[in-house]
Amino acid sequence: MLRAMRLPALVLAALAVPALVAAQPAPSAAAAWIAVPAAGATTAEVFVEVSNPTMYEIYVTAAASDAAASVELRAGGAQGAVVKEFPVPAFGSTAAAADAPHLRLVGLKKPLVAGDSVALTLTTDGGATLKVTATVRQP
Repeated sequence: MLRAMRLPALVLAALAVPALVAAQPAPSAAAAWIAVPAAGATTAEVFVEVSNPTMYEIYVTAAASDAAASVELRAGGAQGAVVKEFPVPAFGSTAAAADAPHLRLVGLKKPLVAGDSVALTLTTDGGATLKVTATVRQP
């Protein structure tokens, strides 16, 4: 009899696991902004907050935008070096600030002025795509 009761309990537990996994919050991007580039500039710095509510560190590995020929991932700081990825800690986030990892639009397709909006797509090492719109503004 005890064995007969265990089987339904195991089946119910197995059915509950996918629901718990599906309920996990996903990484997201927000608070994005672009520093107004100098007149005639072909690059622009992009700052975006990437939040990671998961229990595992994630890495932003790529970014794209229709506003530029390419998008570079940069280390924090004014002269941040090009990097292949930047980490977002588990249960944490990156700041949307110049001293944090950020993006650089390279080969702007048109001049950007304050008030413009630019769509961006970031990709993580797990294949997740994070879409965000950045507003061009003064730092």
